[in-house]
Amino acid sequence: MAADLLPTDEDSFSVIERLADAIRVEDDVRIGAEDRQRLVQDLFEGPKKCQCCVNWVNELPKGVDLESIKVEDSPHPIIVRRRILPGESKAQVSIHSIEVCNPAVRQVLFRVFEGLDGIIPEVRYLVLRAPFRQFFWRWDRFEKAIEDEENEIVKTVLVQIRAIVKPDLAEAFAVAKELVPHGIITFKHLWILFPPGEIVHASDPYSKHGTFLEITSGRLAPNDIHLYQLTCRFVDWDGYRFGWSTCTRGVRNFRGTMKIADLGVCPERYLQEAAHATLREKCIARGHKFRELAGLKYKAYAEDEASNKGKKQEGQKKAVERRIVLDEAGHPSRQARGADILGHITFPPFYRTGLIAQAPVDAAPAGGHIPLPTEDEIRMGRNMPRPPRPVYNYDDQDDFHPGLPIRVQGIPPNRRPREYADVSDSGSDDDDDEEDKVEFTDFQLLLCKPTLRGYCLQDKDWYVFDVDRIRDIEWNASPFDSLVLPEGYKDLILSFVENQLKDGDMFDDVINGKGGGLVILLAGDPGVGKTMTAESVAEKINAPLVKMELSLLTETIMAQQGTTPRAASGHHDYASSVAGDAEDDLTKTFRQAARWGAVLLIDECDMYLERRNDESPARNHVVSRFLRELEYYPSLLFLTTNRERVLDPAVYSRIHLTINYPALDFDSRLQIWKTFMDREEGHTIAEDEMKVLADLGMNGRRIKNVTKTARIMAKRKGRGLQFADVRDVIRITEGIHVLENVDDC
Repeated sequence: MAADLLPTDEDSFSVIERLADAIRVEDDVRIGAEDRQRLVQDLFEGPKKCQCCVNWVNELPKGVDLESIKVEDSPHPIIVRRRILPGESKAQVSIHSIEVCNPAVRQVLFRVFEGLDGIIPEVRYLVLRAPFRQFFWRWDRFEKAIEDEENEIVKTVLVQIRAIVKPDLAEAFAVAKELVPHGIITFKHLWILFPPGEIVHASDPYSKHGTFLEITSGRLAPNDIHLYQLTCRFVDWDGYRFGWSTCTRGVRNFRGTMKIADLGVCPERYLQEAAHATLREKCIARGHKFRELAGLKYKAYAEDEASNKGKKQEGQKKAVERRIVLDEAGHPSRQARGADILGHITFPPFYRTGLIAQAPVDAAPAGGHIPLPTEDEIRMGRNMPRPPRPVYNYDDQDDFHPGLPIRVQGIPPNRRPREYADVSDSGSDDDDDEEDKVEFTDFQLLLCKPTLRGYCLQDKDWYVFDVDRIRDIEWNASPFDSLVLPEGYKDLILSFVENQLKDGDMFDDVINGKGGGLVILLAGDPGVGKTMTAESVAEKINAPLVKMELSLLTETIMAQQGTTPRAASGHHDYASSVAGDAEDDLTKTFRQAARWGAVLLIDECDMYLERRNDESPARNHVVSRFLRELEYYPSLLFLTTNRERVLDPAVYSRIHLTINYPALDFDSRLQIWKTFMDREEGHTIAEDEMKVLADLGMNGRRIKNVTKTARIMAKRKGRGLQFADVRDVIRITEGIHVLENVDDC
C-alpha cells in the first residue's frame, strides 16, 4: 500500500473498534442457553475469606461445600471463573480463567499448547488464564484441532471454549488484520508481534550487524508499565561449554502507532526481504566464527580507536589493530556473576506465557491461608489486607516471574577450564570434550552471541569484542632478526626457549607442580635491547606478551614505609589494605599469564627483588612473595635489570639463564641506526651520515626516540626524512651539535 494510503491513528482505531465489535457477535462466539447450562459452569468472585485467595462462588445454596467437589467429578467439562471489578457506576465482570475438567478435551489442548509453560500431559489439571493470548498465538492450530476432532462431544466442548475466548481476543484479531499487514502496531498490542518462539533482530552496541534472538517470554516490565519487556535466549559460551543464556530487550511506550521496523526489536518476518537474506547470511557466518573462537585464543582485533570503550570520537576513522587474548571464563564479569549458561545447546526451549497452569485454582498457598483481619486488628491498623493487584499486567502474579533466570545446571566453582597447550592459532583441542562435539544447526548459528570477552594486552584491561572484528595475527619475525646482539646470544636464547616449548618439564622440580617454567634474566645498561629481546621472542614463538604492572607494589612499599600522603597522615589501615590488593594483583597476573601460556615480562625487576635486609620489612615481604611466584611459574618469564648486583641472592636459584648485555660498540650502534632508517620510506640519509650518528654513543632507546621525533618533523614538512631533521632533533633533545658537513668529520 502506498504511504499516503496508510490509515491515520484515528482511522486505525476506529476501524479496529468496528471490526472487534463485529467479531464479538459472530455466530461462532454465540453460546446457546442449553449448551451453556450443559457444558459450562460459571463461578464468580465472592466475598473474601482470606487475604491470599479468591473466593469462587456460584448460585448454589449457601450450605454447599464447593471445596469438596473434585475436578474429575465435576458435572461440567468447563469451569469459567469470573472476577468482579469495581466500577464508577456498577461493578463489571471479566473472565479470570477457564478450567478444563474433561480429560479428552485436555489432551487436545495439550497438543495445541505444546511447548508453552512446561505443560505435562500426564497432569490432570489444566487452567487457561485470561487474557488468552496463548490462544491467539496458537489460533490456527486451535482451529485445526477443532476441525480434525472426530469425537462430537469433545468437538462441542472445544467450540464452546472458542466461543468464550474469542470475544476477549476480538480487538487483537482486528489489529492483526488492519494494522500489522501495513507494518504498523500500537504499544497496547505489541504482544501480538512477539509470541514465544519468535525470532527477532535487535541492535547490539558492539556489533554492526546486530543480533538475532529467540523470544521465550514477554510482558510489561514489573516495575515499569511503560516498557514492554522481552526475555530472549541466545547461544553463549562461558569458557567451559556452549549453551543457552538469556537477556532482556524492551520497547518503550509510544503514542498512537509506530512502524514495526522502527521498534528496535523487530520480528524476523518483518525485516525487509533483500536486507533480511544478507543479514541472516552474515549472522550465520558469524556464528561459525564464534564457534571456532571459543576457548583460549590469541588473536588480533581491528577497531576504530576508542570504539570498544564507548568513547568513539566524531570523525575518528583510524583503524587500530590490537593484540587480544580471548578468555570468556577469566573476564571479571563472568567471575563475579558465576556461571550463566542456563542449559545445554541441545536442551529444548522453555517458553513462558504465565497463562497456562496445571495446579488446582483453589489450592491453598504454601504455609496456609492468610486470615482476614479481625475488627480489633482493623482498628489497630494491623494485618491489613494487601491492596489488589493492578489489572493492567496479567503476568504480575505470585507464581510467575519470567524475568528471573531459570538455572538448569550451574558450573561447579572448582571446575577449571580446559588447558590449552598453545593459545595461538594452532588448532582446537575440542576433540576431548563432548560439549564441543555438538554440531550446530543454522538456527543455532544464527542465534550465536555476536561478542566474546577477552583481555587487551596493549590497554591491560578486559573488554567485550565484536566477533566480526577478530582476526588471525600476522606474525612478524623481523624484530628478532633485527636484534643487535653479539654473535651467539640469539642462538642461546632461542635454544632455551624452543626446548622449553618442546619439553616443558625439562627444568621441572622433583616436586610435582613446582617449577617447570623458564626464567631468563636479562642484565645490562639501558637501551641495549633487553626489553626488545623479550618482545621479539614472544613474536617469534607466537605467544602473548604480558608486561606486569607493578605500580601497586611500589605503593605498597611506600605505604609501609610511611612515605605516601595517606600513610603519613595517620591512615594506619591504608598500608595493610594496599598490601593485600598488591598481593592479589601479583598472584592474579602470574596465574593469568600461566593460563594463557604467555611470555611474562617484568621490567626493572631490581625495584622489587632487591636484597633483603632488617631495615625494610615491607620490601622483604615483597621479595619473598615474588620468589614464591617465580618458583611455581610454569611458563616463560623474562626479568630485566640495569642493576644486577642489588638483586637478592635467592633470586638466582630461580633463574635458569642469565644474559649479560655488553655496552653497544660503534658497529652495534651503526646497525641500529640502519635498522630504524630502513623502516623510513623515502629517507635521504646516506651511510656516511649514519656513521657520524653512530659515533655519538647513543643507546638503542635514544636512537629510537630521535628517529621517531625526526620523522614527525619531516612529515609536517611533507617530505621524507633527511639528515638535517635528525641533526636538529639531536641538538635540541640531546644537546649535541653534529657537524653539518660530514666530510669535516
